[in-house]
Amino acid sequence: YDGKHFPAYLYEPPMLMVTLTSRLEPEDTKDITWLYLPAAKGQIERAMGRSGIAVSEDMCFRLAESMFPDEVNIALDFQIESIYELNELAQVVHGLSDEDRKKLGAVVSKTEPTTAFQIRNLANNLDLFDFAPGVFTPTDYGKYMIQESGKYEYDENLEGFYNYEQYGLQRLEQDYGEFSDRGYIAYRGVVSLQELMSGGPSGQLSQTAQLRY
Repeated sequence: YDGKHFPAYLYEPPMLMVTLTSRLEPEDTKDITWLYLPAAKGQIERAMGRSGIAVSEDMCFRLAESMFPDEVNIALDFQIESIYELNELAQVVHGLSDEDRKKLGAVVSKTEPTTAFQIRNLANNLDLFDFAPGVFTPTDYGKYMIQESGKYEYDENLEGFYNYEQYGLQRLEQDYGEFSDRGYIAYRGVVSLQELMSGGPSGQLSQTAQLRY
C-alpha cells in the first residue's frame, strides 16, 4: 500500500485491467490508478478523480490485461476507444458463457468489426449466428450436422452409409457460412451485418432460412 492506491484483491479475473493517468501529466508519472472492468460508472469516475482527471478528454489509459477473445483484442484499437464503450463491452462479454465467448471470437473473425460498439452489438445478437466449434472442412461440417446439431436422429448402425462430405458441401452452398480458426460460422439474421453492427434492428431467422429446417 503506497498511502493512496489500495492493492487489488480480486475474487475473479476482470475482463479488462487498465491503468488511468491524466494527459496533463508526464508519461513517466507515478500518479497511476488501476481500473478493473466491468465497473460501475461511479467507480470509473472515482478512479478518474484519484488520478486528477477532471474530464474524460484528459484521460489516458493503457491496457494491462484482457480476458476478451483473441479476435476481439486484435480488432480493437485500445488507444482510441472510449473507456465507457470498453466498459459496456466488458459487461456484455462478462455475462457470456465460455462457449459463447468462443462463438463471439468466431463471429468477430467473420464480420471484421473495428470498434467496441460494433462488437457489443454482435455479442448481444449471438443467437443470430450458427457456430460449429472445431469444424474446419465440409466433411467435418456434414458430420457435425448429422451427429451433433440435434437437427437429425443419428443412427450409429448406419454410420457406413452417411456421406458426410457430400452433405457438408450441400449445406455450405445453402448456408453462406465460412470456416474460421475456431470452426464454422454462419449468419442467420434478416438485416445486413453492417446494420447489425451499427445497432440497427436485429432480425430473427429470415423466412428463407426458416424453410431450411
